Amino acid sequence: MRPDRRMDKQPWLTGLAGVCLILLAAQALLCLWQARALQLRLDHAHVAAEAARALQPELVRPAGLRSLRPVVDALLQRPDLGLRFLAVQDAEGVVLARAGWLEALRLPLLPQRLQEQWRDTLYAVWGSYGSRSIRGRDGRLLGSIEYSLEPGAVEGVRVEAVAALRLAGWISAGLTLPLAAMVAIGLYRQRRAKPEWLGRADPDRPVSGNGWGASDVGEFRDRAGEVMDALQYALIVTDREGVVRYLNKTAEHLTGWSMADAQGRLLYSIFHLVDGAGAVLPGPADGALREGRPQAMQSGWLRRRHGETVPIEMTAYPMRNRQRLLDGITLLFRDTTPQQQALQSLRREARLSQAVVDHLEEGLLITDMAGVVHSANARAERMFGYSRDELVGATVTKLMPVPFLNAPTIRITDYVASRNVGKLPKVVGWRKDATTFPIELWVQPMRVESADGLVVVVRDISERLRGENLAMRLGRLLDNASEEVYIFEAQSLYFLEVSRTAQRNLGYSPEQLARMTPLDISAELSEESFHHFLADLRGGDKDHLVYRCRHKRADGSSYPVEVRLNFSRDEEPPVFMAIATDIGDRLLAEERLSQLAHFDALTGLPNRVMLHDRLQQALLAAQRGPRLLGVFFLDLDRFKQINDLHGHAVGDQVLKAVADRLRSAVRPSDTVARLSGDEFVILAPGLRSAEDAQFVAAKLLDRFAQPLDLPGLAITCRPSIGITLYPLDDSDADGLLRHADNAMYQAKQAGRGCWRLFTAEIDPGRRRQFDLEREIHAAVALNQFHLMSAPVLDAEGRAHALLAALRWQHPRHGVIEGTELWQAASRAGLVADLELWQICRACEQLDAAAQEKLPLLPYLLPVSGWQLRDRQFIAHLGDLLARYRVPAACLVFAVTPDGLIEASDRHADTGQLLRAGVRLALRDFNLMPASPSLPLAYVLAGASVLHVPERVQALRAALPRQTVIIATGVSTPEELRRCHAAGIACAAGPAVAGDLDPSALAAWLRNSRIDDAV
Repeated sequence: MRPDRRMDKQPWLTGLAGVCLILLAAQALLCLWQARALQLRLDHAHVAAEAARALQPELVRPAGLRSLRPVVDALLQRPDLGLRFLAVQDAEGVVLARAGWLEALRLPLLPQRLQEQWRDTLYAVWGSYGSRSIRGRDGRLLGSIEYSLEPGAVEGVRVEAVAALRLAGWISAGLTLPLAAMVAIGLYRQRRAKPEWLGRADPDRPVSGNGWGASDVGEFRDRAGEVMDALQYALIVTDREGVVRYLNKTAEHLTGWSMADAQGRLLYSIFHLVDGAGAVLPGPADGALREGRPQAMQSGWLRRRHGETVPIEMTAYPMRNRQRLLDGITLLFRDTTPQQQALQSLRREARLSQAVVDHLEEGLLITDMAGVVHSANARAERMFGYSRDELVGATVTKLMPVPFLNAPTIRITDYVASRNVGKLPKVVGWRKDATTFPIELWVQPMRVESADGLVVVVRDISERLRGENLAMRLGRLLDNASEEVYIFEAQSLYFLEVSRTAQRNLGYSPEQLARMTPLDISAELSEESFHHFLADLRGGDKDHLVYRCRHKRADGSSYPVEVRLNFSRDEEPPVFMAIATDIGDRLLAEERLSQLAHFDALTGLPNRVMLHDRLQQALLAAQRGPRLLGVFFLDLDRFKQINDLHGHAVGDQVLKAVADRLRSAVRPSDTVARLSGDEFVILAPGLRSAEDAQFVAAKLLDRFAQPLDLPGLAITCRPSIGITLYPLDDSDADGLLRHADNAMYQAKQAGRGCWRLFTAEIDPGRRRQFDLEREIHAAVALNQFHLMSAPVLDAEGRAHALLAALRWQHPRHGVIEGTELWQAASRAGLVADLELWQICRACEQLDAAAQEKLPLLPYLLPVSGWQLRDRQFIAHLGDLLARYRVPAACLVFAVTPDGLIEASDRHADTGQLLRAGVRLALRDFNLMPASPSLPLAYVLAGASVLHVPERVQALRAALPRQTVIIATGVSTPEELRRCHAAGIACAAGPAVAGDLDPSALAAWLRNSRIDDAV
């Protein structure tokens, strides 16, 4: 048989022997393992049976527990059982006896329970663990045993099956030895044999003819091409004439020529080498063919078949035959695009790094260990005034002569991260123009390409030193200033700097102030106001602002300050600066000036200026309410005689005693003022009538009937009093004082020591208005109001609704109704009460009609729009509807256009009320609102609308068809005919039907025709 045939069969035989070897080894291990497991089960059965047989009698006998331990020890000592551990338990699991080889082993500081668990674990690891229950002859459970035995130490248990399994295992193991030897020999021979292709590639192989066989050459080229493809190299093989014979896959991809198209072509026709500008370059293949030797690596651009170019690097090697003659060339090249891209990326990063270094605020020098500069950034060029080329090669002694030139013992390396930098001399830089500047150095060692160097960071600290010097001077000035200076962060608001004056005034240490903010030391300054101040300054709305507050000392006291607050955006981070001035003395001075300007120096009462101010305020308050303002003008009788008799000192004491007595005689809300000399004025707001003013005057005169309490004197001094009442006396402040002064002179002419009321001619209409405003409160309490009902009828006399008409039966002025009544209620602040009162009466009348089985008509009641937004009003209305069981649809609230707008902004309760059935109507309007926001059931058109036909037409066009228009105030048959002609079917007024009281309303409902749509 041929050797190559034997080589072909040898791998198959080796593989078959290996499979047999694995199967036999697996069978041997399985048999031995099964033999051991079977023997162990038999040993357990034998040991458990022997132990149960020995322990059963002891567990049955009541007194056998005492002899149980010796039996356990005897079982452990039997060599045929191979026991290492035995424990006996009763039926409840209580351990009765326990013995073993490790029971005497004790570990210190370990609880008994853990020690037992530790010993059980060792028994299970070193032996085979088992357990068994022990039962009596009757099947009752007597107890159980737990034990550990030594595998292979049990005697007397021998079974032929175990021996057979062991024998089979050892036979299989013996057969694996020759098979292992066969596999080893086969593998060794395969390793020594050469691959077929390697033999064909051997140059010493004998061949026929002068060259390789065609198949051998082709296979070698294919394998070489695959290797080059794996290395991402293109391979082109030509003959000695430069004709292409072979291209690998990478060459096909780079040139764009397939091997089928390229074979037989000259090399220069498929491989076009150009430079970056497109000019043709000579390739390495020409040199290899011409010179017959390998060419150096060359770079260029390859123009592919379709015209695009790619960067490549290439080389060429000559190929020779057996006679060492040139047989062709091998051209190797590869695409360098990734390398070009990586190179461009490195160049961009280098340019970016240089730009970053050049934009540093500090100068950067790279030097060797001797201090010779190798590179510098742009900042260093500007700092020293040299160009970069001039800096390269310069030494630090030239650039920084102090201290490196003046002190030769000081070297640049002394500044490398030294702990003694503070003890080293200061550095001064020397510019090209011979000017100097202070420098701060930061030196760090650097190692690049096995060479040691230094990174020297140079910082010009001229501005910093100037700033520090200026800050020191300013700090001394601020510390010696009388104002308090605070600088705090714009974000956290914590204090950064606090002047010594502020520390001294507050009593806090600098450490305590560093953890505080302006709000911590400020009283009477809300956090909201303070943050509003800061926001104004941050937003640029104000350059500065001034506010006042009180600063709290550490001892709890405080003092008033005026703070001027500024915002500095130039700081990094931004800060606020506050300058506080103690204004305690200023406030005292201002208070004294205010006291002198507004109060009498002798009596402490308000003077004429303060009196006029309070009188103006009292007039405004009186205009908003129904009460009277009383102005009392007092003059002391015969005060000149007291001055002449006792002197001015006693006169001053009399004036102060009179002021004290006047203050004690009036209410805290009243004002007592000294006008001049012995003249005093009292302002008493909130009087109900002239009788109240007379009572106050009598009270004052009664107080002065007793002598004044003076040291060593008892002087009786009575005043004469003039009174005027606003708005009965409808004058301004000066007029009221003048009229009260006139009334005082009338009192003096009447005999002194009495009072007189100023009387002026008052317009009867104003008197009536004033009486109504003053007495409407009593009318509510006396039930002087009556709710009248005005029927709303159509042209055929059918009833559609009822209009509410409120009347006041005044005891002097007769019947008050309509606009006059509601204006008086508005001035008295009773509109809400009266509206709720008439709703209550309407519900009573509707409830009475329902009880008599009478038809219920919608009741139109005037209501203010703001009432519909009042939760309390909504709650009262709900209570009335529930109390009188009145359908909500029977109540129609007539609102004005302004009230309609107010009601449109309703809350959930109002919406729920409208959904329950309460309806709305519009009243008192000249023009219809463009788009009512709430649905209207009725529209009450007055005379201002009815007399203009265009308004009537616009009204009808603006309203939906279901809205009913009612003409109100129709007083003549002509007006009624005009309404019907205009298309307004429903009307109310004297010409339609008179107003009905509650008793007449019931009779009218019995006899009236009711519209079916109601």
